[in-house]
Amino acid sequence: MPIGSRLPELILLLVIALLIFGPKKLPEIGASIGRSINSFKKGMKEIEDPDNEKEKIEEQKLLEQKRSELEALERELANKRDLSKEYEVSQASHAEISATDSKLD
Repeated sequence: MPIGSRLPELILLLVIALLIFGPKKLPEIGASIGRSINSFKKGMKEIEDPDNEKEKIEEQKLLEQKRSELEALERELANKRDLSKEYEVSQASHAEISATDSKLD
């Protein structure tokens, strides 16, 4: 049936809903219905495309692997920074000792 023939019925239905629920409650009900429809569509997509879930799980595993590799690299970098600082300190103390020895001579 064309929409034009059902328009009066739709308007009558909306007027009845407005009278029953009131103008304050009607937007809340509409939003609730919209959320329900969206969640239903999302559920239908998940049922129709189960491979997508497998891909998401694989992506999460890959992401975890990359995250652990990054953490290992960060630990290695921190260790190398510490070694560099220790080396600089030892070089500075060695330079001070050398300067002191040269003054004594």
